[in-house]
Amino acid sequence: MMVEMSCCVGSGCADGLAISDRIYSGRRTHTLPDEASLPLFLTTPPSHHQRFTTSILLPTMFLLSTATVAIAAATAGLVSAAPLADKRADGINDGVILNYALTLEHLEDTFYRQGLANFTEDDFRAAGFDATFYGNVKKVSADETAHVGFLTEALKAAGVAPVAECTYSFGVTDVKTFLATASILEGVGVSAYLGAAADIMSKTYLTAAGSILTVEARHSSYIRAGLKQAPFAQPFDAPLSINEVYSLASQFIVSCPKENPPLPVKAFPKLVLDPKTQMPVKTGDTVTLLTPDYTLKGAKGQKVYAAFIAVTGPTFVEATPVQGGFSVKIPEGFAGQSYVVLTGCNDSVSDDTVAAGPAIIEGLAWNLTGGYQGHYGTPVGLSCRVTGKKI
Repeated sequence: MMVEMSCCVGSGCADGLAISDRIYSGRRTHTLPDEASLPLFLTTPPSHHQRFTTSILLPTMFLLSTATVAIAAATAGLVSAAPLADKRADGINDGVILNYALTLEHLEDTFYRQGLANFTEDDFRAAGFDATFYGNVKKVSADETAHVGFLTEALKAAGVAPVAECTYSFGVTDVKTFLATASILEGVGVSAYLGAAADIMSKTYLTAAGSILTVEARHSSYIRAGLKQAPFAQPFDAPLSINEVYSLASQFIVSCPKENPPLPVKAFPKLVLDPKTQMPVKTGDTVTLLTPDYTLKGAKGQKVYAAFIAVTGPTFVEATPVQGGFSVKIPEGFAGQSYVVLTGCNDSVSDDTVAAGPAIIEGLAWNLTGGYQGHYGTPVGLSCRVTGKKI
């Protein structure tokens, strides 16, 4: 069954995108069930298998016949001694946002506790990291535990049931993969708090979230520096929507307690950078974004675009279909941990227009002499512009 819907309003929008129900390059996709015109409500995140074999109609207004599992349920009756703003039309209020933040903090807290239980100071030393670095990673872990406790108590004080930690699979095999994953999680955490800030109505909660955001940014910078990456690769961090963040976080989540209050979030179809890509990338490089286990195509021959997310607005480049995904050229103005989604529109990005993603791409940072900098800021003589201004 193929369901056709318009992409968005505007001359820059395609008529729609399709996730094919045909076999493509040896990857079989699945047919959209008739009941998929209604959201699929779950109280636990989908497994990796469920996300790509169960199909629903996404509100992204695309042709779909395999995609992802949406978790969509409004949290009702949130009351608090401290005021919680009324629930908005999309089911989001401050209680939901705090539980969303707690979901991420549980993930990070468990990640660090498991990693530090598996890898000793000697393991860190053998991987090239000294005792000071190991001690600071332990401090990062303690911070994440403190964030969990803080948000849990804040929710209880507001009369909202806090979510409990889930079961996770991080795929970490050694100290280096542990730290690489830590860097990604910290970067996503920064973008998550930044993106949610605009939706927090209570000034008290906004300040509390901001105080966590600044610490997460310090964590990210410290770990990036330890990995010989630019600790602050660009002048602005990129905000991500709740659903974009959940799409990334859900890839680590195996299951959650059935008692957890359901959150109105959904995971978009997975989008990943081809693992054979030489990292980091730079402006002008062509990379492949893979769409594992499904096929995305423009309806009626319409184009697919890759949208690179930035606080100043997305940058769109045409995505060329290739075997297993799409080929895209890295635009100017992106460095460090960057995010890209696929869409049928080239004038805006929202949860209603995202077809897949985000994918994470690590880009070379730039310096003030007009050149890119590699590890430790070595200029390689390439110019760069930010929002149209050459630096």
